[in-house]
Amino acid sequence: MICCSYCETENQENDKNCSFYAAELKRLRPKVREFVYLELWESPFKELELFHTYDLLVLLRLVRAERTKSYDLMRTVQKALEDVETDKEF
Repeated sequence: MICCSYCETENQENDKNCSFYAAELKRLRPKVREFVYLELWESPFKELELFHTYDLLVLLRLVRAERTKSYDLMRTVQKALEDVETDKEF
């Protein structure tokens, strides 16, 4: 029996892919990174594909937090423009 490095499902010796979710059995599971930072979101898919699932979730959380900050800043600027009073004399 061959054990899948991702899900620990036991597979037959002659299987090339996991019987649970079809991942390659010879592919090693990625290791968790010590640090994940926002700039990694620009990495190409081929690099992101090698990230551990936990690292991808952390990266997703960072990207969503950045998106929220950008949205909040945009709303602040829009509200500020609505509240601006100009002199009618000019």
